[in-house]
Amino acid sequence: MILGQKQQQPDLLYLEQALSPWQSNIMQGNYAFEQGALLEARDKYLLAKTLADHLLQQFLCAQINTNVIYAIEHCIPALVVASHNLADTYIAMQQPENACKWLCEVHLSLSPLIKHTHYDVQKVSKHHYLKTSAELVSFARRYPSLPELIEQVNFCLCSESTTNNQLH
Repeated sequence: MILGQKQQQPDLLYLEQALSPWQSNIMQGNYAFEQGALLEARDKYLLAKTLADHLLQQFLCAQINTNVIYAIEHCIPALVVASHNLADTYIAMQQPENACKWLCEVHLSLSPLIKHTHYDVQKVSKHHYLKTSAELVSFARRYPSLPELIEQVNFCLCSESTTNNQLH
C-alpha cells in the first residue's frame, strides 16, 4: 500500500506544478479586478482559462488511472472558475455579450464530460454543469432587455440537455 502511494506522488506533484500557473493567473486576475484594472484582469483570466482547458484536454487524452481522474477532478473546476471570472470581468466592463459567450462556452464544454466513462468524472462534471446552468439562468435574468442574450442562453441550456430549462 505504501509503495503504491509513493508511485502516485510524482503524478500528484506534477498536477500541483501544472496548476500553479493557473492559480497564479487567477490570483493576479483577482487582484487586478479588485483594483479596477479590468483589461489586465481579463487577460489574466483568459490565460488561466486557456491553461485549465489545455490541462483538462491533456488529462482527458491520458490513460485513465487514479491520478488522471484526480487531475480531471481538479481541472474541471479550474476551467469553470476561470471562465466565470472572465465573464464577471466582461460584465464589469459592460460587455454582457462577451460574458454570455464565456458562460455558454464553459457550460457546453461540460456536456460531453457528463457522459464520460468514469463515474467520478461524470460526478464532478454534473456538479459543475448544474452550477453553470444556474449561472446562465441568473445571467439571463439580469439582462431581460437583451433578448439576443436570452436566446443564446436558451440555446446553450437546451443543447445536449435532457431537461428543458428554457427561459421565457
